[in-house]
Amino acid sequence: MFLSQLHRSFVKTLSLAFAFLFVTSFVYGDDLIVPPSGGQDVLSFSEDGKVEFRNENIEATSGWVPAKNMPFQKAYQVSSEVRFSKPTNMRVIVPISEAFKKGDVVLMSFWMRRPGAGGQPNNAVFYFQPGKDLKGFEYKLSAYKEWKQHVRSFVATADYDPEISAVDIHLGEAGRTAEIADFRLINYGADYDIDSLPRSTVNYPGREPEAQWRKDALARIEKIRKADLTIEVVGSDGQPIPNATVKAQMQRHAFGFGNAVNAELLGGEQQSFPYTRKRSGTDVTSSWQDAQRYRQVVKDYFNCVTFESELRPHVWKKQISGSPEGKRLNRVLLDQAVPWLQANGIGIRGHYVAWAPMDFNAIEKDFVGDPTAHRQWLWDHMSDVLPKTAEFVTEWDTINHIVGWGKHTYEKEYGGLQIYADIMAESRRLAPDATHAINEGKVLPDGYKRKDYKRIIRFLNDQGQAPDVVGFMGHFGLTTLTPPEELLEVYDNFAEIAPRLQLSEFDVDAGDDDQLQADYFRDVMIASFSHPNFQAIIQWGFWEKAHWKRAAALWREDWTLKPSGQVFTDLVKNQWWTNETVTTDEAGQSKLRGFLGQYNVTAEHEGQTITKPIVLNREGATIQIQLQ
Repeated sequence: MFLSQLHRSFVKTLSLAFAFLFVTSFVYGDDLIVPPSGGQDVLSFSEDGKVEFRNENIEATSGWVPAKNMPFQKAYQVSSEVRFSKPTNMRVIVPISEAFKKGDVVLMSFWMRRPGAGGQPNNAVFYFQPGKDLKGFEYKLSAYKEWKQHVRSFVATADYDPEISAVDIHLGEAGRTAEIADFRLINYGADYDIDSLPRSTVNYPGREPEAQWRKDALARIEKIRKADLTIEVVGSDGQPIPNATVKAQMQRHAFGFGNAVNAELLGGEQQSFPYTRKRSGTDVTSSWQDAQRYRQVVKDYFNCVTFESELRPHVWKKQISGSPEGKRLNRVLLDQAVPWLQANGIGIRGHYVAWAPMDFNAIEKDFVGDPTAHRQWLWDHMSDVLPKTAEFVTEWDTINHIVGWGKHTYEKEYGGLQIYADIMAESRRLAPDATHAINEGKVLPDGYKRKDYKRIIRFLNDQGQAPDVVGFMGHFGLTTLTPPEELLEVYDNFAEIAPRLQLSEFDVDAGDDDQLQADYFRDVMIASFSHPNFQAIIQWGFWEKAHWKRAAALWREDWTLKPSGQVFTDLVKNQWWTNETVTTDEAGQSKLRGFLGQYNVTAEHEGQTITKPIVLNREGATIQIQLQ
């Protein structure tokens, strides 16, 4: 019953999505989107145009550069030595060359890339400004390493006068180098059907409604994530009671559904709000009401959490520094956030003990070239943080980014992999009751670290320091939507050397394509939950105001659910959740098949009610309830 209902639900949703998708969309990398004829170009973006570059607070340059093997000859390049800064620190101003009116239908088309980027996205924002203090269309995107075409349409909300109108592009977050090419703005007039204009999107193999991999995965979920629960109801004399009503109500999943959280939002007192934190260089303010909603979502949907930054070495150092702010942060974490999580039965993960790419770490970059001093610092840090958190941290990302990137990883600085085995051994000595995981990205998306990740895992296995859990950072973007069947193959491959797997940092950034985000989010959830070696799916944020990538959030700023959020809540608390009512047979028994986890089982008969807890594991469970 579960399988057929779930499948019908997916097919209905996907069929509607695909009916729209295949009429109006194109696939990045496969199809060049050519705007239809009949419009007027109204933007001046060329070497002969009046493109203006403005930089503040940082050194930066700009200019036109050649573009090879693309449908355009030149690109406008902006460069700086700063990897990430305030969005307005680098701006490109492109003048409007021809007037258009309020109500006109306008198509935007451009190409963008970040050459030399390591794969992770960085944000850019295009503001279409009709004049000073007048708000127009905005387009936010995550720019990647490869060239991608972006096509959107909008209806002008004001008149655009060339004397005062322009497109203001904010590139401060876009990384050291960003390039824009073939930027066009085409006016089709007020009578044009905006729905007939093309729109860029992406697709991925396995998205189709009847995909066989999904059918197989759902069947596998039914088999490996559920077990038989038998309830026996007897009277005070031990005799079976037929026709008793039995309710099995799930309380907690056995499988880990987690998320990264912020201690201030979880533990801050009312007088601490409004609370402001910088996100992507911008101040983001949360109210006390936001904090209450934040806590309710954590309580309702997650059984484990990772503190996003509070247990990182540089933040921990601040907390134990003795400064007034350090003391406050420490109090919010240890006296407020942690007790709240414990009271609600939510497991706590620590992120992280060690970080292998030393060039990109607030503390460890100072030890480049001096492994002896670095080891002393790291051992001192472990001896401090691990014992002090042992009572509440049940799992650590013991070595984060263990493959790493850049010129100075642990492996390169120490001349080999032994340092990793030493860290695992010392962490286990200091926190023997905790689970010790390793973590790496670019294994599922992109995939270029798969070989090195397996090489390190095999080394740790051989040294007797096998990680308790192998984590995958699943930060998926528009150009890295790995097909679900490939994910399952990667899982199988890693399971041969690592029996316990998890998604340790999961999110999907599909720009403004909410349906694509929802579809891919759903498919990663299904593929991962269906794999027998997976023990947890831990996301890296859920609310726009507290997410490192707003577009990847599940809840919007106003706490309404995005389509991806609807997918998540439906799966975790509906499709993969068991609340059933059954009746005992003549032998006083009732049986059901439920998802693995903790239950309250209630028996009712002739005015008597008794409730008992039980844990349903893979072997199944039997509980007897005796009524008086």
